[in-house]
Amino acid sequence: MASSIPVSNEATNTRGLRDPYLWHKLHSLSGILPIGIFLMQHLIANSYALRGPGAFETVVKVFGYLPFVAILEIVIIYIPILYHGIYGIFIAAHGQQNLGSYSYGRNWMYFLQRISGVIAFFYIGFHVWNTSLQRYFLEWQGSPDPGKAIGWESMAGQFADPLFFAFYVIGITATVFHFANGIWNFCIRWGVTISPRSQKISAYVCAGIFAVFTLIGLATANRFRVAGLNHERAAISAPGAATKVARG
Repeated sequence: MASSIPVSNEATNTRGLRDPYLWHKLHSLSGILPIGIFLMQHLIANSYALRGPGAFETVVKVFGYLPFVAILEIVIIYIPILYHGIYGIFIAAHGQQNLGSYSYGRNWMYFLQRISGVIAFFYIGFHVWNTSLQRYFLEWQGSPDPGKAIGWESMAGQFADPLFFAFYVIGITATVFHFANGIWNFCIRWGVTISPRSQKISAYVCAGIFAVFTLIGLATANRFRVAGLNHERAAISAPGAATKVARG
């Protein structure tokens, strides 16, 4: 991966955005801690779906029973994501890509980082609404099993919809790319990688992170999709099977 901040644009972007140095560094930091750490944990936890419904439901229950889970989600997830996302969209709206003038990798990564960030922001917003908030709505309504909103059957049923599945494929890919390339930028901005050699090594590491966690996310999504499609096929064939038995 290459730089997502072209050198020729850095000063222009700072003047155009009137971007305080501290706020920009905090924006970079929030993408790693806590958002990036949570992203990796979330993808790994969801990947238990690859072991079947029992393993996935166990993970859902474990995280659902954490003490003060609502407060933890607000402080560790929702507030950092809102800050990082809204501030990031502001940066993306005012940044200059220079794709027409420069075709090297840094400008393309700059462009893709901004686009993937916008996609990730709306994807995460929908995902939170479709999972955590739905669970809380059921809980407030007095449902005896609010966890069903994020349970195996609910996820499998939704992923059977090809448009829903395609949306998640795009969202997962964009989110992981934004995170992985963001690590590269973070290391430069925070002085972790200074020399060209260290930046090149960091690029390979970030590319590996992107490949591994994208694979985990897409494999999990596909597992839900297959389960949902199998359930639909079974539901369609069940009446016919029952009729044959009755006739026999």
